[in-house]
Amino acid sequence: MRRVMLDTNVVVDYLMGRTPGCDDCAKLIAMHYAGKHAVYVSALTLKDAYYLVSMQLKRMERKASGSLSEGMARAADEVAWSCVRQLVENTLVLPTGRSESLQAFVLRSTHADFEDNLIIATALSANIDYLVSNDAELVKHAPIACLSSADAVALLEAETAGL
Repeated sequence: MRRVMLDTNVVVDYLMGRTPGCDDCAKLIAMHYAGKHAVYVSALTLKDAYYLVSMQLKRMERKASGSLSEGMARAADEVAWSCVRQLVENTLVLPTGRSESLQAFVLRSTHADFEDNLIIATALSANIDYLVSNDAELVKHAPIACLSSADAVALLEAETAGL
C-alpha cells in the first residue's frame, strides 16, 4: 500500500469538477476508500480548498448574474463547507506545524514557492511515497517523488494490478 498525498491544485480540480484532474483525483480517492492505497491531504489544503471553492463559486455567480446576493454568498460558503467535510471523511489529514514550516525555508533553494514547500515538507515529514500535483514546476523541482494526477493514477493502478 502506497502513501499518496494530494496537492491543493489536485483537490480543487476535484471539488470544482475541472477535468482532467477531477477524474484522476476521484480515482485516487476511490483507491483509498477501497483500501488499496492511503491518500492524504494537508490540513492547509483543507483551508485553501474551502477558500478557493467559495471564492470561485461566488465569482461564477457574479459572472452569470452580474451580482452576488447574500443568499448566494451563503450558499457558496455552505458548498465549500460540504466539500471540506467530504475531504475529511474520504482522506487522511496531515498536520503542518513548526517543523514543516522551518523545513519550507530549507527547501527554498530548490523551489521558491513557500506554499508548495509547506506541502513538500508535510509530505516528507509523513514519509509519503508520492506527492500528486498538476503544478508542472512543483513536479520538476520537488525533492520527493512527485507525479501528475494522470501519472499517479496510471502508476498506482499498474502497481495494484501487479499484486
